[in-house]
Amino acid sequence: MKALFFLYEGYVDWEISPLSYMLNISGVEVETVALCEEVTHKGNFRVKADMGIEACDPADYEILIIPGGEPAPFDKEERLLNLIKSFDEQGKIIAAICGGPTFLAAADVLRERKYSTSIDDDPEYFSYFNEDNMSESDVTVSENIITAEGNAYIEFAIAVGKVLNIFEDREDELETVLFFKNQLRG
Repeated sequence: MKALFFLYEGYVDWEISPLSYMLNISGVEVETVALCEEVTHKGNFRVKADMGIEACDPADYEILIIPGGEPAPFDKEERLLNLIKSFDEQGKIIAAICGGPTFLAAADVLRERKYSTSIDDDPEYFSYFNEDNMSESDVTVSENIITAEGNAYIEFAIAVGKVLNIFEDREDELETVLFFKNQLRG
């Protein structure tokens, strides 16, 4: 199984770090794609992407994962919007957290699907979203789309893991939650 993370200038690294870790220890091959060779995330580390967006073939992946961050100016980037549309057209899983669902809305893949996001009242992006479909849940799974509010990054990672069937059983899933919530002491 292969997962693709879209990285962009200013993405919020901690919103996808637990998920990336879970996928890696589960044997899921993780690759990164970006609009340019290197990006700097919110933690101010420079990261080199595995490939440029032009080299990416959605048929090679089971899932596209998009972290949060400031959507502009990438919400108008046709190469990214076309990548998202291609994943959706192929029925591939798309997971986005915090500001990431803005890209899904801009690509018009949310349509009548329920969604969660942390960018729900910003007038710059409001026109992308159908307010009637906004979920009150921290994480929402709707067909092949998984969305989450930014502070629900552990819950987001667990939801993605469940959809990808990376947990051995319910006990494995709960142990993972307890690990990330620092509840396994003693």
